[in-house]
Amino acid sequence: MKYVLVMACFGILVFSSCKKEDPFTPTCDGSSPTYDSDISLIISNNCLGCHGTGSPNGNFSTYAGISVVTSNGKFKQRVLIDRSMPKNGSLSEATLNKIQCWVDNGYPEN
Repeated sequence: MKYVLVMACFGILVFSSCKKEDPFTPTCDGSSPTYDSDISLIISNNCLGCHGTGSPNGNFSTYAGISVVTSNGKFKQRVLIDRSMPKNGSLSEATLNKIQCWVDNGYPEN
């Protein structure tokens, strides 16, 4: 009985000490990307398949369309924090850093 209890405690200790850590946190390099010059291309290449004109998921094909989710915090949460968008999760570190700068600078349009 003592052996089982010791092994159970050991197993809990081992598994609780193993946590998945994300080694990369997006950081702004001081640049000032804008929607028109930088971000619209990222959105076009990665988001419009699900968030295009007429989409019930939101229309990100214009600055006005994406402003809905930037103003309520969902864009930052889903793209930079949760990284649940885009669904394929294929944004590079450089792209995430550029988006972080855009967010840090208040989502400028142009």
